[in-house]
Amino acid sequence: MIIDFQMVFILFSSLFAILNPFGVIPPFLSLTSGYSESEKVKIIQKSMVAAFLILLVSGLLGKYIIAFFGVSIPAIRITGGVLVFIVALEIITGNSTKQKALKSNLPEQCYEVEDISVVPLTIPLYAGPGAISTMIALTAQSSSYIHLMYLTMALIMCIVISYIILRFSKDLEKKLGKVGFNVLTKLMGLMLMAIAVQMLLDGIGGFIGLENSANIIFNNT
Repeated sequence: MIIDFQMVFILFSSLFAILNPFGVIPPFLSLTSGYSESEKVKIIQKSMVAAFLILLVSGLLGKYIIAFFGVSIPAIRITGGVLVFIVALEIITGNSTKQKALKSNLPEQCYEVEDISVVPLTIPLYAGPGAISTMIALTAQSSSYIHLMYLTMALIMCIVISYIILRFSKDLEKKLGKVGFNVLTKLMGLMLMAIAVQMLLDGIGGFIGLENSANIIFNNT
């Protein structure tokens, strides 16, 4: 079997933009400021495993969930597009959930290693509603096992790269500086907004019966 690396890269780009591990770095460094390196590594490992399981289950069961509630695929696309657009807008304007976490007084239990790993680090800072809805949208249309395999490969790539980014987040922030880090985050937001608009256009096109030739993310493989 020949792997369609272009499709894997497209799926990876979509997921990586919505997950945006760079945006997790500031709250992560703030939440773990009093932890040793070994404790930080354990937190990252548990968070990435939790994120992988949450997103994988969302993708695998998403089609059955929307079928149970009688929701159409175009509706999922539009809903996902709206959520992703809101996330992208918050990233660009500097008012995202990730940044709010730095300004808010987090509950005392969040300073437990186990609690930080899943809440708030994984949900909602990393694998939030936008990421979950994107996974559902990416798997809702295609019944091909090859497509699911490509999506799983893309998800694994995102998790591995996110782990590396968080593992060396302190060094990365120092090298990029505040200005470089902000520019990178804004670029991720712009890319994410473009993906959101495409999802909205595909959803609207699905409702009115139009085929969008530009849409290659959701095509069956």
